[in-house]
Amino acid sequence: MERIKLEIKRQPIHILSGLLIIALLYYDLLNPLILSALVVISVIASILIKKTRPKVVYNLLRFVEREENLEHIPGKGLIAYLVGVLVVVTLFEKDIALASVMILALGDSISRLVGPFGRIRHPFNNAKFIEGVIAGMIAASLGAMLFVKPYEAIAASFFAMLIEGIDLKVLRFKVDDNITIPIISAVVIWTLRYFI
Repeated sequence: MERIKLEIKRQPIHILSGLLIIALLYYDLLNPLILSALVVISVIASILIKKTRPKVVYNLLRFVEREENLEHIPGKGLIAYLVGVLVVVTLFEKDIALASVMILALGDSISRLVGPFGRIRHPFNNAKFIEGVIAGMIAASLGAMLFVKPYEAIAASFFAMLIEGIDLKVLRFKVDDNITIPIISAVVIWTLRYFI
């Protein structure tokens, strides 16, 4: 129950952050250089927060950060979010990047808000539910359609939400879905354009 309460607090921030980033990207107020600087600043801030534990900042993070992240890497979600955005903005066309960030902002958040109330377990992750995946896919598809063709948005959202349920690991470290979701989305859209 505590986990659900935390997600209810976290996910609106996740959505609003994504929408803000999309607006800044859309109007060319955010670019790879600025995103790189934000990643570096976030990493440095995380290290300082972990070492010094300033009470005000720590209490604010406790309101929106998962406990395991707060102990090991404060602000991990934000850092991963910025890295995921940086990768797609650097490697893909603007419309693909915008759609991919929209899928991250809406799909991931809606799936986490709806999922705990589901009944059908995810085939690849016992902690998640198919109802959350479907809700996330629908929300992500609708949002992504603002920037790419409907079939591109639906395919990208489908694969992103499907893989979001799998705990991907590199050298025994779990890869944050704030990184995998936009990259998978962008790769799917780019692949469709290349072959169709």
